[in-house]
Amino acid sequence: MKKLIYLIAIAGLLAIIYYSLNSESGNAAYTQKVADVRAERVRYLKNSEQSPFQQSAEKYQPLAYFPIDTKYKVRANLERIQSPTRMAIQNSDGTTTTYSKFAYAVFQIDGQQMRLLILKPSGFGALPNTYFTAFADDTSGSSSYGGGRYLDLDIGKSDNIEIDFNLAYNPYCAYVKDYTCPLPPSENILPVKIEAGEKDYPH
Repeated sequence: MKKLIYLIAIAGLLAIIYYSLNSESGNAAYTQKVADVRAERVRYLKNSEQSPFQQSAEKYQPLAYFPIDTKYKVRANLERIQSPTRMAIQNSDGTTTTYSKFAYAVFQIDGQQMRLLILKPSGFGALPNTYFTAFADDTSGSSSYGGGRYLDLDIGKSDNIEIDFNLAYNPYCAYVKDYTCPLPPSENILPVKIEAGEKDYPH
C-alpha cells in the first residue's frame, strides 16, 4: 500500500512538472510572438516611406509598452450586426470618417463584462476579413495616449474570437500632431484600466 501511494505521489509530481514546463514554454512562445509584432512595428515606423516619421520633421523616439500580460488576451463572443449600417466616426481634427458597423465583441476583464464595437473600414484599400476597433480606458490620458488606441482584428466565420490588448497600438497622431486619426466611439470607452499594449508616446 505504501509503495502504491508513493507511486501515485511520484506520478502526480511528474504531471505537475510536465504541465508547468508546457505552460512556461507556451508563455515564452507567446511573449516572443508579441515581441516580434512590436519589433516589426518599430521597423516600420523607423524605415517605411509611409511612416509618419518619414513624412514629417518629427524624430523617432523609442516606443514604450506595458509589460506583456496574458490576462489581457481574452476570448470574446461576437454579436454580428445583421444589417450593417454606416457610422461616422469623429476624427481628432473635428472631421469624420465613415465605417461600417460590423459586430460587438463581448468579453470579461477582472470579472466585468465589456463590449467593443468592431468596425469595417470602407472604401478603396479595405482588406477582406480585416476589422478595426478603437478604444479608450482608464489609462487614457495618463499612462496611455489620450486619444485612445487601436486593435486590428482578423475575423473569419467563427463567432468566438481572440482579442489581445497586448497588441494595442497608438494612432499616428500620438506621434505627429499634424495627422488626423479616428477617435474611439462612445461605446468603446471601457471603465477599466487596460494596462497592456503601447503606452503614451514619449515626446
